[in-house]
Amino acid sequence: MDYYSKISNGYNNLYGEEQLGKILKIIKELKIDKDSVLDVGCGTALYSNLIYNYTGIDNSNGMLGQSNSNVFYGSAEELPFKDNSFDVVICVTAIHNFSDPKKAIKEINRVSRGKIAVSLLKRTKMFNNIKEFIRKHLVVYEVDGDKDLIFIQTSKSWILSK
Repeated sequence: MDYYSKISNGYNNLYGEEQLGKILKIIKELKIDKDSVLDVGCGTALYSNLIYNYTGIDNSNGMLGQSNSNVFYGSAEELPFKDNSFDVVICVTAIHNFSDPKKAIKEINRVSRGKIAVSLLKRTKMFNNIKEFIRKHLVVYEVDGDKDLIFIQTSKSWILSK
């Protein structure tokens, strides 16, 4: 059993308030209204009720089992969606847990129609490496959070497509 499946029953109590603050910033920055949104590394899909057209994907059955939302089991590095499938793709405090964060960022960009938000935990050992990759391969501005740095892209990045 993976770590997140072990803590899935109490995840929302442990991290819910913190994650809610991040998603509210992201919704405001990207002006999410009736956009189709993919949440990569969605966990329990805690804030799915705040997003009109929500889809989540995660590789923890335990976390997905806590959700009543439109969620799928799958890998961030091989998203099972066509190119440009979603108006917005978000990844909230999950990228550092992926087996290949760089490949996940490429996949996030591929399935997005332009708007992307990725929050990166500041205390992760891979912080600088992931931050530099995002800065180099996406067209982003940064929103500083308490524990995370949030990267916001507002239009399609062609950098990864070249």
